[in-house]
Amino acid sequence: MKREAQRQQALMAALWGAGELPGLAHSAKRIQRGLQAYQAHAGAASERALAASFPTVQALMGEESFAALARVFWRQHAPTRGDLATYGEGLPAFIANSEQLRDVPYLADIAHLDWQVAAAERAADASLDTDSLSLLAETPPTQLRLQLLPGTALVASAYPIVSVWLAHRAGEGAAERRDQAREALAEGVTETALVWRSGWRALVQALSPDTARCMHSLLCGDTLAVALAEAGEGFAFEPWLLQALQNGWLWRAERVG
Repeated sequence: MKREAQRQQALMAALWGAGELPGLAHSAKRIQRGLQAYQAHAGAASERALAASFPTVQALMGEESFAALARVFWRQHAPTRGDLATYGEGLPAFIANSEQLRDVPYLADIAHLDWQVAAAERAADASLDTDSLSLLAETPPTQLRLQLLPGTALVASAYPIVSVWLAHRAGEGAAERRDQAREALAEGVTETALVWRSGWRALVQALSPDTARCMHSLLCGDTLAVALAEAGEGFAFEPWLLQALQNGWLWRAERVG
């Protein structure tokens, strides 16, 4: 059993370019050509998958530089499953640890935002449980939890990542958004991004600090009382609730304890 496991590990290492196929030295040249063709195909497929999940990173780096980054990432972090749509979760950390990319300090956070957008669009379908909203009137905040829709996420950054992300979306006002992003970078603006899904499309917007604290607490599974305390005294819950319902952030309310 151990020998078979070792053989399988050697096979996978060869497929990803990190070793030689075991027991097949007699036909090494032919097999090597096949491996090279397979690796080229797999590498190209991984590059396309990463470009689909990280379009803003690709736009910031340029196609050639992004392709080079994708190849290095693929060599060091080969896919572990067949569905390449889920490949790339480790790219933000990979970028953050890259010496060559230190001159674009916000790139790793943009990659994180891109990934959350892709994850939101893959999230399970869910809709507002309107019946559960009656708990808001019946249950004290210490015993009430508000759950946000699957795929909802926050990305906090020391840089204006929402402004930069929006600047690289096509459509009306793109030039103005790019100017705003440049100004925000020059001024050292910090932003926390909210990502959620509306229909089949993920949306992104910047949150105020108190709203970000409240929603982070809710995403952590805290009670409404804890979330309101985290938000601070200046936070107005009723306007936030209305916005959450209008934008489709809220999934359901539930009693706890």
